[in-house]
Amino acid sequence: MKILVLTSTYSRWAGDTEPRFVDNLCRYLAQDHEVHVLAPHAPGAQVAQVLEGIPVHRFRYAPEALETLAYGGGILPNLRAQPLRLLLVPGFLLAQLLAILRLSRAHGFDIVHAHWIIPQGFCAALARLFGLRPPVVLTSHGGDLFALRGRVLSSLKRWVTRRCQGLTVVSSAMRDKAADLALLPRESIHTIPMGVDTEGVFQPPAADVRRSGIVFVGRLVDKKGIEYLIEALPAVLAAQPGARLTIVGDGPLAAELRSRAHALGIDGAVDFAGAVANHEVPGYLQRAAVTVFPSIVTDSGDQEGTPVAIMEALACGCAAVVSDYPGARDIIIDGQTGLLVPQKSPEALAEALLRLYTDPALCAELGAGGRRHVQAQYDWRVISGKFLAVFNDILARQQPAREPGT
Repeated sequence: MKILVLTSTYSRWAGDTEPRFVDNLCRYLAQDHEVHVLAPHAPGAQVAQVLEGIPVHRFRYAPEALETLAYGGGILPNLRAQPLRLLLVPGFLLAQLLAILRLSRAHGFDIVHAHWIIPQGFCAALARLFGLRPPVVLTSHGGDLFALRGRVLSSLKRWVTRRCQGLTVVSSAMRDKAADLALLPRESIHTIPMGVDTEGVFQPPAADVRRSGIVFVGRLVDKKGIEYLIEALPAVLAAQPGARLTIVGDGPLAAELRSRAHALGIDGAVDFAGAVANHEVPGYLQRAAVTVFPSIVTDSGDQEGTPVAIMEALACGCAAVVSDYPGARDIIIDGQTGLLVPQKSPEALAEALLRLYTDPALCAELGAGGRRHVQAQYDWRVISGKFLAVFNDILARQQPAREPGT
């Protein structure tokens, strides 16, 4: 099978260290199939290269110094940070459309896999109007489904999905939302979560590693809810003065969070590690006693699907405290694979963190249960197989009916 993957970010190039779902999925699909990736260009990236055997094509949409729509925090946060970047959007869409048509003619793909309904799915749907022949499968990761609201954008999402041949989402809550928006009938929407490498990169630590402290891993953006974690820490420190929190990641809220920690007088107990390279993330998860993910549904309705960072933590056998928002409920079974707490509640976060921080046996029990769950449901071999099953089913339905006796 020849697959063209459309994505807004492909991180396997110098200058971008944030883990990416698409990278790993492509790597596993490419073990048995021919995979090409089409992504935006960005300063410092090559226009064309082969990474781990995967041809990566990057389309130019502006002078290099201005190609700042994608990467970093993502397209939506980048637009919010600098609204003038909206001027780049028409060129971005046109360049991507032309690149899809050019690559399809050159390589004869069997299927196109577009990550995000907008903009990749939109460009793929347009390409179908201009002669793109292979069927298109869309994957929504959350922001395009929850954050892009309003009558016009909802109508645009319906227009896109109805001109493509399949839709996958990363959580059952997203499947419900997509069905409520009438993007496609519920039975045509497939729930396939993100995945994690449970046998190679993300494993429990060696027996002689002593776990300690609390760690958060993720982008410092509104929907991660980190401010509630900062607010919870004084109560944790009052009961456990030696507790320490490490925040791994960067983003637009970094300065604000540092300032809040200082105002609360807890900055000595908080280590802002900043963005770290992919290969350093497992070490943080393997050394921590507890990991915490206080994600929220924002006032604008933005929320995550199922964060891969939760899966990575569980794969490392780390006990997790996770806020009870829709995308977390597929992976966290309260009391078995982690602890669920109400959203936006520093008090509940502090109580759960202290419960785990003072009970190593419960930490070990939840860590082991979480790892078993992730191995069975979220290992990349399982996830890539689910995508291939969707691709094969769509390709089979695209075949013309055979005449009797042929």
